[in-house]
Amino acid sequence: MAKRQERHQKKLDNKTKKQKKKASRKKLAKSTKISLSILAVMILLIITGTIFFFQKYGKEVTAAIDAGEEHAAKIQESDFKQHHPTTILDKNGQTIKELKTQERDYLTYKKMDPLVSQALISIEDKRFYEHHGVDTQGLLTIALNAATGKGVRGASTITQQLVKNIYLTPEVSISRKVEEMVMAQALEKRFTKHQILEYYLNNVYFGHGAYGINAAAKVYFGQSINDTSLLEKATLIGVTNNPGIFDPTTNKQNALKRAKLILKEMNAQGYITNKQYEKAVADDFTAKIHSNALNNQLDSNEVALAVDSAAKVLMGQQDFRFQYQFDSKEEEERYNKEYKVAYNKVYQRIISGGYQISTNIDTALHDQLQSILSNTMNAWQDRGENSLYTKQAAMTVIDNQTGNVVASIGGRGEEGNNYNRAFLSYRQPGSAIKPLVSYAPAYERGLLETTTVSDDRPNSTYPNNVYNASKGNLTLRNALAISSNVVAYKLAEENRTELKEPIYQPLAQMQFTGLDVGDDNPIIAVGGMTYGATTQEMASGIATLVNQGNYRAPLNINTIKRKDTGQEIFTQDDLTQQKIYSDDAAYLTIDTMKAVHQNADGTAASLNLAHNQYWAVKTGTTDEAKDLWTVGATPYYTVAVWAGDDTPQPQDNASVGQATKEIFKQTMDLLNNGKEDVDFQMPASVQKVDNQLVTRSSQTKQVLETRQNALQAATANIDTLAKQKANELTAAKLNTPMVEEASTFSNQLISERIDTLSQLEIIVTDTQDNWQIFDQYAQQVFTLIQQVEPSGGSLSDQYTNVYRNKEVEYAHEKAERNSELNTIKSQISEAKTQSKDLDKQISELKKQLDEARD
Repeated sequence: MAKRQERHQKKLDNKTKKQKKKASRKKLAKSTKISLSILAVMILLIITGTIFFFQKYGKEVTAAIDAGEEHAAKIQESDFKQHHPTTILDKNGQTIKELKTQERDYLTYKKMDPLVSQALISIEDKRFYEHHGVDTQGLLTIALNAATGKGVRGASTITQQLVKNIYLTPEVSISRKVEEMVMAQALEKRFTKHQILEYYLNNVYFGHGAYGINAAAKVYFGQSINDTSLLEKATLIGVTNNPGIFDPTTNKQNALKRAKLILKEMNAQGYITNKQYEKAVADDFTAKIHSNALNNQLDSNEVALAVDSAAKVLMGQQDFRFQYQFDSKEEEERYNKEYKVAYNKVYQRIISGGYQISTNIDTALHDQLQSILSNTMNAWQDRGENSLYTKQAAMTVIDNQTGNVVASIGGRGEEGNNYNRAFLSYRQPGSAIKPLVSYAPAYERGLLETTTVSDDRPNSTYPNNVYNASKGNLTLRNALAISSNVVAYKLAEENRTELKEPIYQPLAQMQFTGLDVGDDNPIIAVGGMTYGATTQEMASGIATLVNQGNYRAPLNINTIKRKDTGQEIFTQDDLTQQKIYSDDAAYLTIDTMKAVHQNADGTAASLNLAHNQYWAVKTGTTDEAKDLWTVGATPYYTVAVWAGDDTPQPQDNASVGQATKEIFKQTMDLLNNGKEDVDFQMPASVQKVDNQLVTRSSQTKQVLETRQNALQAATANIDTLAKQKANELTAAKLNTPMVEEASTFSNQLISERIDTLSQLEIIVTDTQDNWQIFDQYAQQVFTLIQQVEPSGGSLSDQYTNVYRNKEVEYAHEKAERNSELNTIKSQISEAKTQSKDLDKQISELKKQLDEARD
């Protein structure tokens, strides 16, 4: 009995096992089906995204791969770690500044606390040690974002970020992303993971001028990175995501929140223990800016300009797309953000070391010119809270033979006044801008110095003249001499209309960096710009006029060399000139500017130069005289001088305005002493006829106007003769004694009108529907028919037939269009339904998978 029970129990156990095994197989099969279904959907999405991606970006991707490989071949260790300080050489090859920032703060991976790189990896690139420069998940994210219209953004690895920080501009595009990936993979082949971490942490930007983690620790916490707490280390790593948002001095709560997130990730990934985590999150920090932490203060105006010039040259070599005019405020803001990132990146590379920058800086000449400006401004001794003089001045001098900046005087030279206003400070230029935006373009149109323009204000939108009156018709030469605002405003408006280009177009072409979308307005002709211009930009604009209308970028550097290879990566010969104004327009403008000091009523009539009789000048005064200018040129030099308060305040024009003229005079007298007194070179396209300058542009304009007038007169004569002949024919018909013949004549005309009406094509599209136009013409014809056939007749029948046919045609076209629209709407609705069904299926599959796992 016991054996039988045992056998029975055994059978039951076997049956239970079989049932469990079968159920397990069913459950496994069900789970497998669910997994495979989800996998199939994912594969389908990936294939769809990939196909879309390569269809849309195929050629762009191929070009970017080639560019990435080309750049990757040039990667060197010295790109990340500079062993040689950057040196700035003067015109005689003597070192006037040595920059050693990276050499002082650079920390190798071995000497850096491991917690720093671990904090970075935990928040920025969890799979850093697994990938080879590009994370495949990040690549998938980019493809899907592109396919779904979300742009080409995607997660970047630390290696990719290093490539972007060192080599690429901040432009967001598919080509930049692909180029970045190619270079990142090349970087991983060349260097170890520890080297890449070292290079990244020593080159990334932390805000407040700090590049590199060690420099940042000194700036924010006043000590080396190895001496900071775990919370402070996490805080600094958090800053790299966005130095503005996570600034520990101005946005402590944001910085603390991100630091705690980093600590949480470090704990979860096993980099720190629970005890370390709890202690760090309970900790606090006090951050403040330690201004002496960075030894990269450029206290020389000329050196500051040299580094700025070099930075822009290197940005251009990295294919940064400089932009000076914009279609919208959003575009302008986007560009300014990209520019700042790109500029700071290159600027830091120069400061960190590795370059030899040869300049044309003449320190002795600079000191002389600084003395002229400082001594002239000594009459104003008031100082502000920062101990700097309240009333400041700035000046730029350009050599007209080369286009080089000879001197950049950024302030009055008192101790601590290191801000170079000459190329950094945007101020309203007042009337000093008139030659560039009003007169030169007007001469481009063919006007002459003797052309007259009324000084009367047509309406209240026009600016007042500084003399608060109208002098009637003025020649352009006289108008500039007395600085008529009305004439300058009128010329700017006419220039825009006739030349069909924005008023600020010449300024944009001459790289004025303070232009705004709102500056396409004739008010800028009297200095009413949104932001303004610098003395360097004003000087380069006038120098362009002297150089026969050819613009040259204002730099004070001759060459740039890489110290590690000795390669010369820039020379002045690389610069190209850009034609802004025609030769004759530029010359006429310079000649007109002579009247400003030659005419008895000119705004600079009291100004005389010791060594030159051939020179041009223009003064500028803004509302309430907040900004005062004197800009001008001899054949040898161009000088632009500004004076005013750093925070714009009304000035005494008589004294401060005179100071700008005195600085201009003394500077020109110093520079031109000993040089031959020659006139500006007159181009072959300008001739003197009957004691006035005549240009090729004006002659062309006169010929065209003469021909146009003759053509208009001839056309008017032909039109008159045609009308007279038609009237004679009509009169002959009307004078016939037979009424039937007159009626027939009218019927024929109306019948022809109906035929013409029948030939009008009916158009119905997304943007056009000309039924109302047809109906309007039809009503006009019907009115004529009623005059001839008030009770109906053959014309009425003919008209009705045409009108009904057109109604049918219109109804047909309209119906077809509506049918197409309905089809499209149906397709959209069907696509939405399918999308919802797919979402539902995926949701059900996920639910089944969860149940299977349970």
